[in-house]
Order: sequence, then structure tokens, then C-alpha cells
Amino acid sequence: MKNMDDYRFQNELEYQLALLESIRKLLLVYEEFYQEETKGDMLPRIGGSILSHQELNRTLQKSHPEFWNHKKEALQELSRIRECGKKSMRENGIVIAMEYVIHAFGLTDFEAFLLILAWASQMDHETGLAVSAMCEYQGEKGPTIHFCARLYALEEAETIEIKRKCLSRKELLSWLFAGTEAGQRGESLLEKGLHLDDRIFVYLQDYGSLDDELKMYVDYTYHPEPKLWIQQEIQTGISRSIRQKKRIFLFGEQGSGKKYQVAAFCQSFGREILLVRGNALPDTLCELSRLVQRLKRETVLRGNAILCFADLPEDGGISEHLLQELGEWEEPVFFTSVFKNPTKQHDNRSQTIYMEIPKTTTEERLILWKHVLREEQIPDVFDLLFLSDKYQLTPGAIVISAEEYENRLKMEGKKAEAKWILEACRNRLEHSLGDDAVRIQAQYQWDDLVLPAFQKKMLQDACDQVMCHHQVYHQWKFEEKIAYGRGVSMIFYGPPGTGKTMAAQVMANRLGMELYKVDMAGVMSKYIGESEKKLGNIFRQAAKSQSILFFDEADALFGKRTEQRDSNDKYANASTAYLLQKIEEYEGVMILATNLLQNFDSAFLRRFKYVIEFPFTDITRRRKIWEHVFPAEVPREMLDVEFLAEEYKFSGSQIKNVAVAAAFLAAAKKEKVTMKHVLTGVKRELAKTGKQMIASDFGPYYYLMEEQEE
Repeated sequence: MKNMDDYRFQNELEYQLALLESIRKLLLVYEEFYQEETKGDMLPRIGGSILSHQELNRTLQKSHPEFWNHKKEALQELSRIRECGKKSMRENGIVIAMEYVIHAFGLTDFEAFLLILAWASQMDHETGLAVSAMCEYQGEKGPTIHFCARLYALEEAETIEIKRKCLSRKELLSWLFAGTEAGQRGESLLEKGLHLDDRIFVYLQDYGSLDDELKMYVDYTYHPEPKLWIQQEIQTGISRSIRQKKRIFLFGEQGSGKKYQVAAFCQSFGREILLVRGNALPDTLCELSRLVQRLKRETVLRGNAILCFADLPEDGGISEHLLQELGEWEEPVFFTSVFKNPTKQHDNRSQTIYMEIPKTTTEERLILWKHVLREEQIPDVFDLLFLSDKYQLTPGAIVISAEEYENRLKMEGKKAEAKWILEACRNRLEHSLGDDAVRIQAQYQWDDLVLPAFQKKMLQDACDQVMCHHQVYHQWKFEEKIAYGRGVSMIFYGPPGTGKTMAAQVMANRLGMELYKVDMAGVMSKYIGESEKKLGNIFRQAAKSQSILFFDEADALFGKRTEQRDSNDKYANASTAYLLQKIEEYEGVMILATNLLQNFDSAFLRRFKYVIEFPFTDITRRRKIWEHVFPAEVPREMLDVEFLAEEYKFSGSQIKNVAVAAAFLAAAKKEKVTMKHVLTGVKRELAKTGKQMIASDFGPYYYLMEEQEE
């Protein structure tokens, strides 16, 4: 054997081999002197019974005083090997799992001996056979504490003290040895055969291993790089509470950063996080108790890792048991949930501090966006401040949106486009607005909208209000002057087909927002309070979706309040008042469309920021619509748009109908679009209003229509 005072182990295997050799020597000391005393029979049998251990020890001490010297030398050698192992860890930087376990669990020298002997018995077949034989001949079921104490102690008083200490550390021993948790009736801890728990045995061979039984409960994959860009004040509160030996319960909406805050705390103290899936916890007390014990042990094995029970249900019946099982555990423990306090009713000793993760501010979201997006990923002339203000995403949703956007960039392989990042943000929004409204795909741009300059400028101003919302209300502090009505509320009025819905689509495209159309006839109900219920839900879901609300055909609801002919009118007015209340509370974009502005109470009109007229088309606007109604891809001959605009007083939607009809007529005959196709479309559009036309009604183009009359 090398001189352990100066030697250093080069690796863990060398240390383990030295341990095994030392244990074998100790066992040989016993075997040699037992065989000498019993003349080769190990233990004499008197009247069919085994010689008592006390008698045997007294006999050995009397007959072989050198036995104790050899035993002491063997134990000292074991101690030197262990000391060399500890120095090797410090000086050579090697990992020795055995010494780490002994240190981490705070084992006494005798408990360390128990661990080493049990490990050697299971690791080395010959050593295991020798220990089993000695135990059997001494009437033991295995290497019990009784047996190990006699093997280890040098004096009877030491044996008694060892056993007393072991009885006071039952929980610790149950973490190391299988079958020592409760024991069978009539069998004390001292009489149980010591067999290493499977997790401990595997860990001693593989320092970085995971507990297989915990894999269904613990998320070992959660390894964020928690550099906190926002909400650092929460860390201050957590640190203060931990110093007071409090448990921390973090609650907030999904993706608000609860687990991230825990990970940041763990990182700041160089400790790993054991993230336990709260929704996977067993619902029986026995299974939960066993799980908590394994989790406690695992925190020690993983360098004082910190337990975090994440995503706890509102109250699945496990909260009380969980707190009971944690008991007086003084290490930091975290809980997270989207619910406020599912464990509070069971925490009678006020050991838990409840902390809410607040919703992020626009400034905080802007900070996050700047850190999750690289500069080259940001589209040209794209306002991150507007994105941060309009899409009130959680930190988690921002990270996922950025990842989705980055994947889209890689897939497209071309220059970044704003619509991709806006789409990624919208994909994170969870709402059920589609239950009461219909989403309209916004496909029109400013160039598609033909309106007088004044009206178009008002629409652009309304978009600017949305874009500059944060600057005016928050940075310039107008929010302190205006308590409500900070949204953009608008009325579009004018005859059918004049572009009201198109204008809403143009705004949605400009702002990168979804557009939902609400049919007021479907919202109104004859049942008292039902309309208000539907309206309330629509505005709640709209706030979640951060969409533009477009109330079409609003005339039925917004009539003169004074015209109450019966109780139904009274309830309709109540619904109207409720809607106006929600409009003033809503901070998004809300549009009412009507054909009959005169039906609106003038007091109501003052509640809206914009009241925009969509007049019937004049010849100039009709000409412009005709010039742009056909896509560039449509093959066509020269069309007389001057004649079409002057002769047929169509609304914008009617002109679109004519153009589509003409395109289909031409496509069916595999021809270009000509005046004949267009005029046929005109004829059919006018027929919808009951006006029948003959060839002479088409002026200079009468000859094109004569064939249709034959």
C-alpha cells in the first residue's frame, strides 16, 4: 500500500480500488481471528445455538489482544485512504462521488463506514460473499447496524453511542439504504440488513446520473440562461424572503417568467434548479411522501439544488399534503402557478411568501424585443415601440414569437418583412373572439381606397393615434389627465358599397392587426341582460386578441334614445348605454359602420373620436376606381373608363362586382377582357335593382350588346 500521506489519486477508480482493498483487509482480520478461535468452524455451536456475540468478542479480546491492534490499523488505513481522496479532490480536481456523498449528507465516520461497506459488498462479488457469510454465521440477516457497529467500534461504549446516533438519523439513513423507511413490525432499524438504495448505488458509479424514478416528475431539460433584463426588483424580494427562511410562491399568467425568476435566483447563487411538474404530482399521500423524500435527497446529490414545484393546479387536493411532507425542510422551496394561492389555505404557519409577477409594461417589452432580435432581423422602418405597445405579450410569448419569426426568416431566405413578426405575435394570442365575431382577412392597402382627401387624411390620423399611443399617453403623461376613452373609437357612415369595410381592412393592414366583424343583429337578444353579456365577452376577447373591432349594421342598436315605444326599446337603450361604456373603457380600435347616421343620438356621436363620412362616388372617384379595379395580371383591351364613370353611377362595391363578372366572362371564352364583357357585367349589375337595359342604352357601344338581344 502506498504512503497515503503524500500520495494523490489520479482518478476515482484508483480511489475505489483502494477502498475495496482496505475493506477486504478489515474483513480478513475478523476472519483470521474467528477461524483461529473456532478452529476453522467460524463460530462454535453450543447445544445447537450460535455462540453469543458478546461472548465471542470477550473471547477474542482475552485470547488475541493483537486482534484489536490489527483492527485499529485496518480502520486507520481506511481513514487515510479517505483523507487522501479528499485531498485529491481539492488538489487534482477529480470527482470522487463517495466522498461527495459523505460530505453532502454530513455523514459521521461510522455512517461513512456503513456506506462504504454496503457499496463494497454490492460492488465486489467476493467482498459481498465474505460479508454475507460473516453475517450468516453471526445470526444476522445482512450487514446490519448491529454487525457494522461491532466491525467498526473499538470499545463497547463506542458501539452503544454509534447505535444511539443512528436511531436519531432515520430519515437520513432511509435516503441511503433501501427498506429502512418504516420497517416491519417487530424489526428495529438496527436489525435491518443494509442494502444501498438503487439511486445511491448508481450515483456512486456515475456522478452525473439522473434519478430514473424522478424523470416523470422532474424537468431536467429546463436550463435557461436567465439573464434578467426586466423585473429585477422581484429578485430583491425573493432574496429577502429566502434570508428569512420563507418559501416563495410566484403566481402570474402563463409565460410571465415565474420559472425564469426562480432560475435566475438559482444561477445567482450557483445552484441547480429541480423543476418539478406540479400537474404530474401523485394524488395519494403515500406516493407523494415517497416522492418528496426522493426530491429532498436529489437536491443534496445535485449540489444543494433548489426545489421548484411548477405549474401547480388551482387545488388538486395535493397542496396540503405537499406542505406537510416538506415539513421543517429549511432549504429554499419555490412554487409557481397561474392561480393566485392554491397552497395558502394550508399554510397555517405563514412560511410562504406570495409574490405576483406583474404584467410587463411597454418599456419592459421593448427591452425584451431588443434583446431577442438581432439588428439585421428587424424589418426596415419598423417601429419596435409600437410592437411593444400594441402586442402586450408575456416575456415567454415574446421569446417564442422571436424564435418563430427567426425560423420564418430562415425558411423564406429573403429580406425581413414586418408582417412575419406581426403574424408570429398574433399566433401567441389566446382568445375566443371568433365565437361571436367573424375574422376578415385584410387585403387592401391605402392605394386601393378611393376616398376624398379629407376622409383619407382622417383615417391616416386615426392610424397615427394608434401608432403614437404610448408616446402621448405614457411618455407625455396624458394618461394622468385622461382616465378613460384612450382607445380609438370611430364611426363610418354612408350608403352601402362606399368603402366602409374596405377602409377597416386598410387600417388593419397598416397597423398589422387582425380585423373582426361583429354583426349587431346577432348580438342583440330579446332576453334581458343577454346582449350586455355578449358585448362584455366580445370586448374582453378583443382585448386579449388586440384586434380591431368592426361593428357592422349598427343602426338597430344606436337609435334615438328618446324613442321608447315599449319595454323592448327600454332594454335596447340599456344595451346601447352598456356598449358606450365598453367603448370608453376599451383601449384598442373600435369601428361602428352605419348607413343611417341620422338615427344616432347626437350625444352619442360626441363619444367617438372620429366620425367619417363615406360619400357616394362622384365621377372623379368612379374613374379612379375603374382605372384600378382590374389587377395588373388580367389581360385586357383598352377600356373606356371615362364612359363607364360618367354613364353608370355605381358605388365602389358595384364597380368591383362588374369587374369580377367581366373577368369570368372573358376567362370562360379564353379571351381578353373587353368593353363587351364589362358592359355585360354592367347590365347584370343594374338588373339587380330591377332596371332592364337594351342595346341602345349603352350609347356608342350599343353594337356590342345587340347580339345579346337576339
